[in-house]
Amino acid sequence: MSREYIDSMVRRRIGLDALRRLRRLVDADRASEAANVRWAGRLTVVFIILLALATLAIYLAL
Repeated sequence: MSREYIDSMVRRRIGLDALRRLRRLVDADRASEAANVRWAGRLTVVFIILLALATLAIYLAL
């Protein structure tokens, strides 16, 4: 094996490892964003329920 071949294989391996690390970071970021979307949906439902209850309480108080 020539020195150039070994160097190119080392660079290839380092490049692939860097891409794998970047992919893990992107996957973690997407998972975090998905969790935030779920929380936003839950909070929306809670606020709608609270708004309905407040409206009902005001209506019944009249």
